[in-house]
Amino acid sequence: MRPYFIFLILFIYSCSNSENNVELEIVSTKIVFSKLDNGKKKNIISYKITNNTSCDYYFNAYSLSKLTWKIKGLQPSNVFFQIMDENGNHAEYNHKEYLPAEEFIACKQINYNREEKEIKELNYSISPDYKNLIDKNNFLLKQGESKYFEILYYFPDSNYSSVNLDKNKRYLFKILIYSDSTNYKKFLSRPILKTIDENDYKVYHGIIESKNTVPIEFVE
Repeated sequence: MRPYFIFLILFIYSCSNSENNVELEIVSTKIVFSKLDNGKKKNIISYKITNNTSCDYYFNAYSLSKLTWKIKGLQPSNVFFQIMDENGNHAEYNHKEYLPAEEFIACKQINYNREEKEIKELNYSISPDYKNLIDKNNFLLKQGESKYFEILYYFPDSNYSSVNLDKNKRYLFKILIYSDSTNYKKFLSRPILKTIDENDYKVYHGIIESKNTVPIEFVE
């Protein structure tokens, strides 16, 4: 029994110490910004995550994670965008209050109420917003595996945020992602928990910064 116990401890230790070997890389070669302060330039931002460890991971983008308190930047989903000048100073990020039309609000409320009822019928205590976040942003990443993602975003002015940049300076763009293992059993669905347990997945905990940065290009 003791050899098995020692092996289990060593396995857990090796997994926890290998989390630094999960890499995030920006695939896009540049980010384009409109030279107009209220302009919108479309970016399809591509990135990939590679698991170079000996562990299989589940990434849990818990929306109330304390890890997000440590990150400065724009947050379109489970990722953060950071823009810095040559001296490492952050850009000025402005977050908006986005108010859709009244008809859309009413339609959204109807859907929300329906989803809320379904979740209660399933005996879960999470909100529809959090369930949608899990369905959209959480994922599995096996050892040796790479997964590709893309996000549509407009700079400098999007529906949810704007960024103020000095057009005479050079800027770099970085991506960060996070995953939180804190109390995950309270929030994830039964099928997901069974998948994690029966396949020996480990819930990743921490913040990963992209190993590369890409330049900002100002365009008309």
